[in-house]
Amino acid sequence: MSESRDFTNMFQVSVEEGLANTLGVTVTQTLKNLLGYSFEIYAKKPVELHQELSRVFGFGAITLERMITKELFRRLGLDYSAQLDFETSVNLARRDVILGDRGDN
Repeated sequence: MSESRDFTNMFQVSVEEGLANTLGVTVTQTLKNLLGYSFEIYAKKPVELHQELSRVFGFGAITLERMITKELFRRLGLDYSAQLDFETSVNLARRDVILGDRGDN
């Protein structure tokens, strides 16, 4: 499914950029080694990324999740809302990509 692949790629880039912009490239690379899965897997399971970030950063994970979500929404041309939790935001972005791809056909 190309729509799923498109979202996964955009999510991975958004996670990388959001973390690097907040933590720096070196810390982001270190964090990637500490995480249980690749960013590709987290695109399918955002709650898992939330749990991993919370394990490492505690309440600071919320700030990182907001930076990731802002980057993802910016790339999709969506309006960001800090009112939504990470999983909901990622799922809305995924839905937008899927519906957008279907609307282009």
